[in-house]
Amino acid sequence: MRVGIVAAMKAEMEEILNNMEELESVKIFGSEFSRGYIGNTEVILTECGMGKVNAGISTALLIREFECSFIINTGIAGGTKPLKHRDVIIAEKLTYHDVDATIFGYKYGQVPGMPAEYPVAIENIVMIKQVLNRLGIEYKTANVYSGDQFITSMDAFKHIDNTYGIVTEMEGAAVAQACVRAGVDFIVLRYISDIIGEENQEESYFEFEADMALNSAKICIKVVENLG
Repeated sequence: MRVGIVAAMKAEMEEILNNMEELESVKIFGSEFSRGYIGNTEVILTECGMGKVNAGISTALLIREFECSFIINTGIAGGTKPLKHRDVIIAEKLTYHDVDATIFGYKYGQVPGMPAEYPVAIENIVMIKQVLNRLGIEYKTANVYSGDQFITSMDAFKHIDNTYGIVTEMEGAAVAQACVRAGVDFIVLRYISDIIGEENQEESYFEFEADMALNSAKICIKVVENLG
């Protein structure tokens, strides 16, 4: 299995990079891709940058240029109650919160011509759960909503049922869309860095951003080490 890892931020990428061996790097379309091994697993790592377009391009390159058969998207995310700071999240399905083509008969969040949502294959969810269980890492599963904005208000989710908590970030659904189009398995892991609508949410995010990104990367490393 050749695993592609998509990280949005340098803090997420550097910890993974420090744990890779036999490193070599190549630049494609201005993005750097680092090739090496974590344990016995061959890994291609890239820092895609923030946002859906960056994430989609990097994922497509991992699949097309490096023939990765499994994609992991790791990083941090905002959440809504009852989710809490530091919760580890396995995405069950992903969609967009900032796409509205309902006037043409599509569901809210659905890109015309594409599925309304991108479910993660149950066997991949089970595999990641087994890995985290072996490691003694507690986790939750949730739906993940992606969009090109930092969310500070629940107004963004007026079309979405948030009874059980919502995870929101800027890349996951684009990674999932690229993988679904290519027929490649994927998983999206997130670490909750801030709770939407809480007092001092933005200050909390900037205070804990680096720490949460580091923890997210460490979990990703452990997952890759245990894939075999």
